[in-house]
Amino acid sequence: MAAYLDHRTKTWPTTRDTHLFINRKTAPRTTPASRNFPWIADQLKPQELREDRILQEIHATGGDVRRICDLFGLSITAALRYTQHP
Repeated sequence: MAAYLDHRTKTWPTTRDTHLFINRKTAPRTTPASRNFPWIADQLKPQELREDRILQEIHATGGDVRRICDLFGLSITAALRYTQHP
């Protein structure tokens, strides 16, 4: 994610588009890139990206369930399932 944000900032330093993912067509506007961008090329599903981010945050915080609940809008039960993930 950090690499993409660096790329986004270098490629479109003056964009007014507040969406996380932009491309050369949408950078001059304020519309989202598309429902499929960038998932088609990598065959990555948004849910997989979210789960990976949750697991990374659990690792970074030492399993702070309260922080995970607040940050991702999860219930305590759901957050606990992520903390027990190998």
